[in-house]
Amino acid sequence: MSECNEDEFVQVAQVKDIPSGTSRTVKVQGKTIALFNINGAFHAINNICPHEGGPLAKGRVKGHVVSCPWHDLQFDVRNGFGTDGGGYCVASYDVCLRDEQVYVKAKCREM
Repeated sequence: MSECNEDEFVQVAQVKDIPSGTSRTVKVQGKTIALFNINGAFHAINNICPHEGGPLAKGRVKGHVVSCPWHDLQFDVRNGFGTDGGGYCVASYDVCLRDEQVYVKAKCREM
């Protein structure tokens, strides 16, 4: 998790709204982002699967891997990298927590 800098991070949710093992879709500067709570650690990736646009926030999560609900492509929620060796990946975003609020950095991480 990164340090919250109000110039770079946008408040998107309260910690209590995303229980461990769940996800939700949030908007950050017009981008649709899938936000995951994995055992108390929050991770954010682009919500749109690059294969055919499936909503990753609605996918099945096992460990740190989410499967697209449309065609089962899998992505590591910690970094956005595809886990099946097919070359697909999605943007990932830094997340920080402050005062029981969840913040997502508006700019994606460099791959």
